Amino acid sequence: MAFYRKKRRKAGPSKNDEKVRRAQTAEDHERAAGTLSSRFPSVRALKVKVAIATPQGVVLEESEETYGPNDPFFLEADCPGSCGSGSYDFAVLIAQSLENLQERGVAQIICAEASYSGAAGAQCGCVAKCEFIAEVIPS
Repeated sequence: MAFYRKKRRKAGPSKNDEKVRRAQTAEDHERAAGTLSSRFPSVRALKVKVAIATPQGVVLEESEETYGPNDPFFLEADCPGSCGSGSYDFAVLIAQSLENLQERGVAQIICAEASYSGAAGAQCGCVAKCEFIAEVIPS
């Protein structure tokens, strides 16, 4: 009597297909965001500094970027905290400040994703602080 193993049916897309789809989605978001000069014609450059810290104040990540007029206006950061899936979107807060003709500003966002540190119902609570300086074309 021979032993035959049943074929395993594929349940969904492969890991590579999912990876390609995520990359395509991120690229679509960047394209939809528009460039800095298309959104804010009077802004020549934008310098953004982001610092992400735990609720206790330990700095997890710091970065500083300079965006030119042809760069996409896509300002997001992933949360490196205990949630594993949180993200911060600074584009909306910076856009509001630039629309109000502010050349400098500070924004702060707290991660509200569920924490995987063991406590039931606990939030991640990491704090992202974003400082920006806009270089405006003199009128």
